[in-house]
Formats: sequence, structure tokens, C-alpha cells
Amino acid sequence: MGAVKCVQGATIPTFTYGIQIGWLSPNGPLLTSSASPARAPLTADAISWVAAALPLSAILGVPLFSYSLDRFGRKRCVIALSLLFSISWTIKLLAVDPTGLINARIVAGLASGGCFIVTPTYIKEISEDSRRGTLSSLAMTVCKMGVIVVYGLGMCASYYTNQAVFLAVCLTHAALFTVMPESPAYLLKIGREQEAATAIAWLRHCHNTECEVVQSEMTRLRLEENTCKGMPRVTFRSVLNDRVNLRAAVMALILNGIQTMSGCFAVINHAAGVLQRSGVGWSPHALALLMATVQLAGSMFTTATVEKFGRKIPLACSTILVALCTGTLGFVFAFHSPGWLPATALVLCIFSYGAGLAPLPIVIMAEVFSYQVRAKLTGLCMAFSFFCSSVTLLFYSPVASAFGEHVVFFVFSAMTLMGALYVILFVPETKGKSLCEIQRYWE
Repeated sequence: MGAVKCVQGATIPTFTYGIQIGWLSPNGPLLTSSASPARAPLTADAISWVAAALPLSAILGVPLFSYSLDRFGRKRCVIALSLLFSISWTIKLLAVDPTGLINARIVAGLASGGCFIVTPTYIKEISEDSRRGTLSSLAMTVCKMGVIVVYGLGMCASYYTNQAVFLAVCLTHAALFTVMPESPAYLLKIGREQEAATAIAWLRHCHNTECEVVQSEMTRLRLEENTCKGMPRVTFRSVLNDRVNLRAAVMALILNGIQTMSGCFAVINHAAGVLQRSGVGWSPHALALLMATVQLAGSMFTTATVEKFGRKIPLACSTILVALCTGTLGFVFAFHSPGWLPATALVLCIFSYGAGLAPLPIVIMAEVFSYQVRAKLTGLCMAFSFFCSSVTLLFYSPVASAFGEHVVFFVFSAMTLMGALYVILFVPETKGKSLCEIQRYWE
């Protein structure tokens, strides 16, 4: 139960990240309307930069938190994420204009870049191997809950009420997480063995540090630490010269690229507008909320089944379904199909994304890198992911305006289909395997 409590606490920043990525869907139309809380309605160009500021800034947040993980520890970094998000919500409360909103998104982007560096690392290091996949996938499930919350509150509460509620959540989390333990692996790394044993005892619900479970895990951690100490200092050049790490890094980069270039990230950010333009007869905001709920259902499905079905097969199936759905949306925009078809395609697309393509690349990434290279290579992969996200957000509207929205979705579909082929041919199954067993695939 101790580990579960820690995981629940560590995923609150990813919950806030979900709020941030869904924030523009209800607030974008409001900020550009005559009822805008800003002094003057924002232009379409300003909204594009507000949207893209977060993933662009997240690219800088990745190396910042990759360094901070080893310099300041996992626990302090989790708290720092919520403090940065708190600053973002404060700016959105006090400076409702293009400059203020872009600055707020830049600050949020720094935290967003750290979310999927800090949280997976912390969860991986406090979890037992048998529960690692389930607990790691929980981060993306909580992220989808954040999207639902911001869609729902955006429909029924004022702009200022929204920002105040989100600010309160972040400040409360930062205060409460101070009582959680540091990662035992990190404590052992900095020479605090007794504290590491105490943390393991709390996480595994043992009454003292002398029990067999604690001693067994301490022995394993010492072995891993001694192995890492015996290795040369890791640089990106040394990674490139190591066949196993290089191949694992290339696979992780490609999986993150498939995830973001599938177009689902852009759809989540612009859900209400996409639904309105697709000809759906329902309220765009209500259907956007339904989409977020469906995505959460997909994430919960993965959390419940990831240890049963593994990683590879669900990821391949999810990627194929997303490709088919975005292709269907391309035909919808090209030939103006009836309203039920885009609604069905969007809902199925988002469910498939939440059930595999969103969480599983992150789960796999946490499993294929050794402790020695995990921070650096995870950081590289997440920086690439956020770069791809910013590209989709910056060019979505201009390309759709110049060539038609159908072209955008056909491109998304083609790229995702190629990604599905890559998953089938080159991604190994990692379920229930140790790091050594996983890395043998690339030897």
C-alpha cells in the first residue's frame, strides 16, 4: 500500500499536465470571443502561439529535470513540478493577455517536460517488478483524468474559478508530498543506506528494515549500484558507441515520434474546434468531454490489462486503430460525411490512443534503459516528443487552412500506419522481463 500511495502522489503533476494540454479546448474559443476575460479578444495567431508555447518550452524542461533528478533527488523534483505549475496558474489569473498567457504556458512547459522524466523514474524505482507496468501506466490514466476535469469545469465554471481551483490543487500537492519517501535507489546512490532500507520497509509495508523483503531488495539495489559504478561515465557519445543502448534509444525515439505525430495531441488541444468543423450536430464542448472520458476509459483498460496482454500487441493494435480512425476523419473532411461518422471515428480514435499509443511508449521507455543511462536517454526521447508535439500544433492550423483539414488527417493516418508496421517488426515484448533479458534482444 505504501508504494501505491507514493505512485498516486507522484502522478498528480501528470494530472496537472493533462489539465494543461486540455486547457485550450474550452478556453481557446472563450479567449477569442467578445466575452474574453482578456482586455481584447485574442487573435488566431496568438492562440496558435499560446498552444505551441507549452511543448516548445517543454523541450527545455527535459534537460533541466534530467539534470535535477540526479542533483536534487526524485522527491524534490516531484514537488518542483507542482510549484512550477502553481506559478503558471498564478500568471493566468493575473495576466490575461497574449504575453501573459504565453509566459504562463512557457512556465507550464518547463514542468511538463519534467513530468514524464520525473514521474516514470520515481515510479519505476519504488515499484516491484510484478506491478511495474500497472503502476507506470497509471501516470497516463491520471493525465487523462486531468483532461476530463478541465473540459468539465470549462463548461460550468468561469475562467477565473478554473485557474483558482487548479492553483489550489498544485499547492496542496506540493505541501502533502513532502511526507513521502525518497526513491531507495537514489538514497543508496548518494550513500544513505539506512534511509534507503527504511524507505523500502515503508513501501513494502514491512515492520522493520531487517525483514527478508527489505534485505533482498537492498542486495539487488547494491548490485545494480556497484555495476553502474564499475562502468565508465556515460555521455551521449558513449551511448552512440554502445550497440544495445543505441538501439534501445532509437526504438524509444521512434515510439515517441509515432505517439505525437499520430495527431491525437493536436486533436485533444483543439477538440471543440475540430468537432465543430467536422459537422457534428452535438455541442462541441459536450462531445469533447465525452472524448476525454473515452480516453480515460482506454487508459484504465490498459492499466488493468497491461500485465496480462503485455506491451507489444496492445501497442500495435492501438496504433493500427488510430491510423484507421484518422484516415476516416480525412474522408469526413474531404467528402462531408454525415455527423455520426466523425463522432464515431473521433471517439474510437481517442479510446485507441488512450488504450495503447499514449501510455505504452512511456512504459516501454522506462523498462529498456539501465539506471546508468535512464535519465539522459529518457530526457532525449521526451525532448523529441515535445518537439514533435510543437510541430503538430504550430502547423496544424496553417496547413489545414492552406490545403484543407482532410490533408492534415491523411498525413497523420499515413505516419501512424507506418508506425504500426515498425511496432510489429521491431519492438520487443518487455512484460515481466528483467533489464538483462530485455537488452539481449539488441545484442
